[in-house]
Amino acid sequence: MIRLSGRGTPVGLDGEVHPDVWRVCRADEGGTGGALACVSARQDAVGDRNRIYLAPQPGVIARAPAIQLGRGLAHITEDDILYISPDGSRVSVLWKSTAVHNSLLLTEQCDNYCLMCSQPPKTRDDTWLFERAKRVVSLLPPAARSLGLTGGEPTLHADALIGLLEHCRDTAPWLQLHLLSNGRRFADISFSQRYAGVGLRDIMVGIPLYAPEPGLHDFIVQASGAFEETVHGILNLATLDQCIELRVVIQKHTVPALGELAVFIARNLPFVDQVALMGLEMTGLARPNSAEVWIDPVDYQAELADATFTLAAAGITTKIFNHQLCVLDERLWPFAVRSISDWKNDYLDICDNCSVRDACGGVFATSGKRLSMALRPIHSSAGTALQATGDPEGL
Repeated sequence: MIRLSGRGTPVGLDGEVHPDVWRVCRADEGGTGGALACVSARQDAVGDRNRIYLAPQPGVIARAPAIQLGRGLAHITEDDILYISPDGSRVSVLWKSTAVHNSLLLTEQCDNYCLMCSQPPKTRDDTWLFERAKRVVSLLPPAARSLGLTGGEPTLHADALIGLLEHCRDTAPWLQLHLLSNGRRFADISFSQRYAGVGLRDIMVGIPLYAPEPGLHDFIVQASGAFEETVHGILNLATLDQCIELRVVIQKHTVPALGELAVFIARNLPFVDQVALMGLEMTGLARPNSAEVWIDPVDYQAELADATFTLAAAGITTKIFNHQLCVLDERLWPFAVRSISDWKNDYLDICDNCSVRDACGGVFATSGKRLSMALRPIHSSAGTALQATGDPEGL
């Protein structure tokens, strides 16, 4: 697990830090004591007034203006992109250059209120996050290859989202984008046309579908009419030849319907690009709703296998996110991917001597002690046949 935010100690700042988003580069030679620097433009060669030095290790003295980073942020390195508060006392990593998964939060507002939501909705105005996301995209290094866009529900701010996507197209056209959305806004064909009309080279929208009928889906997302809008949105996107991922978070309510949902998708939505069957992250609303949503993954392996093989038999790319290999039915191992974001990914002590550890996605550090009772090390040569893969953020 990587700590993404922490305290900083400003040294020699003259006024407020501006702008708020910076890219880390190597400090120029000449007595900076091995410190890094932050620049506010894509180029490294800028004047000192556009530069803030970083002292990533205690005791390192950097040229002013500088930020002395706390121990938890010692991992910050070249090409990371940071937020620095106006007074220099707070530093957050917005883009981690060494991470497999990087996502930008665009809003915490949402028109669903899912029982197990890991990012509980808030009503405050946070549209400024879209503008900050543009600044991050403008600073991305050429080596950046993928970016997740998440919420909340980003499509609630239609103009801001379209503006950000256009900025990505014009500024970093090589990026592979993965947009998380509940899909409801895409039921508006005019919005779907605007989305498709941006003309991005490589974008996929990940949309949750929890049941093959309105009653259960709408109950889980706590929004009447959500199922009809979501399915309508999926169909609109398909008519516009857009890439679609369906996401199924497996929890107590979805397990009994998992097989029927797979059949529904295979029969009615066979054009989707992939289906992600996702283990539950026990954080956010899942914690107070634990009795409603938690089920040990070892107890639904039959249902998971049935759904996976139904989808695969229909020719639909099927992936299993957020599950540990020791808990999965071994027949499902080829479908499992390492999907938990780097910053909240962890392994237990019992994983140290597991023969398939390097191919396993580990556990959510954010889930605390609410983990499968079946976790155990595997002592075999099975791991040699597995390939550890990276994929869009699990949850």
